[in-house]
Amino acid sequence: MSAEELQTLTPNSNQKIQPTDLPAGFQLPPLDQVRRDAAKLVEFIRNRDDAGSDVGVPGAINCCALLPNIFAWSYYAKVEETPDDLHEGCVFALRMFVRILQEGNEASIRTMIHTSLEDFAATRLATVLSAGHKLVDYLMLPEIDRPAEALSYLKMLVEDDIRTSTPTGALPWIRRPSLYLRYAEARALSGSTNTKTKIMLEGAIEGLMQIDSLLMVEIMLLKIHLAHVHRCQNIQTADAKENELYVIKFLRKNPDLIPPNYLKQALIRPGQPERHVLTALGGLAWFDDATKQTFKMQERVMNTCVTCGGCEPQKLLFRCGGCQYNWYCSKPCQVADWKTHKSSCRAWSAERKALEALRFSDPGEFQRKTDWMKWRAGPLGANHNALFHALGLRRDSSRGRTHIIFFNTIYTPDASRDMMHKFQIDFAGVYRILM
Repeated sequence: MSAEELQTLTPNSNQKIQPTDLPAGFQLPPLDQVRRDAAKLVEFIRNRDDAGSDVGVPGAINCCALLPNIFAWSYYAKVEETPDDLHEGCVFALRMFVRILQEGNEASIRTMIHTSLEDFAATRLATVLSAGHKLVDYLMLPEIDRPAEALSYLKMLVEDDIRTSTPTGALPWIRRPSLYLRYAEARALSGSTNTKTKIMLEGAIEGLMQIDSLLMVEIMLLKIHLAHVHRCQNIQTADAKENELYVIKFLRKNPDLIPPNYLKQALIRPGQPERHVLTALGGLAWFDDATKQTFKMQERVMNTCVTCGGCEPQKLLFRCGGCQYNWYCSKPCQVADWKTHKSSCRAWSAERKALEALRFSDPGEFQRKTDWMKWRAGPLGANHNALFHALGLRRDSSRGRTHIIFFNTIYTPDASRDMMHKFQIDFAGVYRILM
């Protein structure tokens, strides 16, 4: 889209960004309108980049006014709920928005955000920090993977944290662990292996451990980076050797506990030396084999104790002996959940007993129903995340009472020996329940 075509759009002056409390009845713009605005914005920016022409603050303000849906979505919507095809549009929109807030004059900024006369400076700062955090989250996604660009915004966020923090004696990564996790990770991913990066990684690990030692994925990714920094600096202390050995043993035993895209982002960096951890594990061949998705792998990753949320490898889980569905880490957790679990446990147990009657009278039907029970109770996305997203429960939890999902499955016993491929969904739909 050219600048001339952009000018033919009609500005919407009513869609200002609300930096803090959202107005009553607020709703995100419809996805089809967001996609339309995103496509126009991406095309406009790329045309400008190809021509070597900077959009500038006036151009950014104009885009924000003319394409309000992508700007509103990028600021308000959660990154994890944003479809992949909108990621680039959200990056462009947030980058423009941050620039406007940093470089624009007061009059132009007031056309974009709701703020009172006396609170303008504070509102402006809060909004640019909020947009900066969101932009960093997008840039650090494995699918986008632009840590060097994220660093410029992280430095802004870190400087603000240092400037505004109350002197309590607490180290910054203890005070704001999530921020310094991002900062350390961005430095490592962008190829920095200096002493400051080492200090940031060690601090981020310490901060996460004090929050919750169960944040194993985040901690292990930082340990992978720290092992690489130790190697690059030729640090051979006992602690450095212990950290690297721990990472190698953990990944060899638990390759499925870190999502493959994040593991690849940490271990395989284009244009950077191969991580010694990856070499010790067996290189790319190990990675390709270790990240193959199987039913057992997904089950191990997703299963948690129903009562306390504990998961492997920190806690050893076992199934409920009756229904074979719920997982627990200890007898006390199982006993604590019994009042809630009792009715469903008895129903599932009765279903299993009825199934046993078919074992000899109709072996084929017995196998089909056995596979169905395993597949239905399994940790597959079709049985969990896909249903939440289809119902839109994050945006409106009441839809769980007003809408229902129907899907039709086909039994495909010969498709694979792996349980995740025993059934395929050939139709699915969300319907309103008529009261």
